Amino acid sequence: MPNNHRMRSLLRGFLVALGYLPLVVVHGLASMIGGLLWVLPNSRKRVALRHLDLCLPELPQAERRDIARRSLGHFLKAVLESPAIWFGPERRLRRWLHDPVAAARLRELAGENGTIVLCPHIGSWELAGMFCASVGRITSLYKPQKGAIDALIVEGRSRLGANLVPTSGAGVKALLQALHAGEMIGVLPDQDPPRGSGVFAPLFGIPAHTTELVSKLAARTHASVCFCYAERLNWGRGFRFHVKPLGGGIADMAEGAAALNRGIESVLTHLPEQYWWSYKRFRRRPDGERRIYPRR
Repeated sequence: MPNNHRMRSLLRGFLVALGYLPLVVVHGLASMIGGLLWVLPNSRKRVALRHLDLCLPELPQAERRDIARRSLGHFLKAVLESPAIWFGPERRLRRWLHDPVAAARLRELAGENGTIVLCPHIGSWELAGMFCASVGRITSLYKPQKGAIDALIVEGRSRLGANLVPTSGAGVKALLQALHAGEMIGVLPDQDPPRGSGVFAPLFGIPAHTTELVSKLAARTHASVCFCYAERLNWGRGFRFHVKPLGGGIADMAEGAAALNRGIESVLTHLPEQYWWSYKRFRRRPDGERRIYPRR
């Protein structure tokens, strides 16, 4: 226990120090590492290229490769800017979050039965969750991590008052309670859920194992559903927030997963270079269907 506490303190100190670096420096460092990932053989590059060939085949190959290259840099920016969001100067954080138009739009879309806010892995997804917490009360689902980093993630993401709950039965119960209280809940909608908690629904025409949680919560509570994501501006100039309704069909248990993925498609095609294309979204396949990612 003392060793764990010391490890957590050392790790926290490192993240705090990293969090005080200027954003332009952090993004520049991420771009350099992303450039190395692009020129060196690695699985992230291969997966990103594979996804873009499958999902956006209508684009010229050169454009798909450019999107893949830039997405590697944006993934590194998302990782390296997290300490600044969690532990950096609060005054600077508040400046990044200042977007009266997006805040008004989020309040406008809020329903009396609560609001399900979907934050895909695009742009600065850590900042998108923080933005929602700056607008109103929110309970967000997160996947617990191993070791000292778990407590630091909870501390960082809770910085502006968000309530973090684990991906468990107790966590889902907390989400329901928040919706019944007319509050917001935050869900990452574009991950492969655990076996038994998802269905296959088309994503860019490809069967993708998709969470049913959003549909179940919407059907049970009649909550409104919207997307919120933070576009990363060039040269460390900050961020721009986008808030948009999901559209119809999400509360239909037969078609809800497909409706969710259609909404995700619209977000991804808005800022394709800022999406996490190197995540193995199509890892699980329907019975009898061939693998998307070849074994090495």
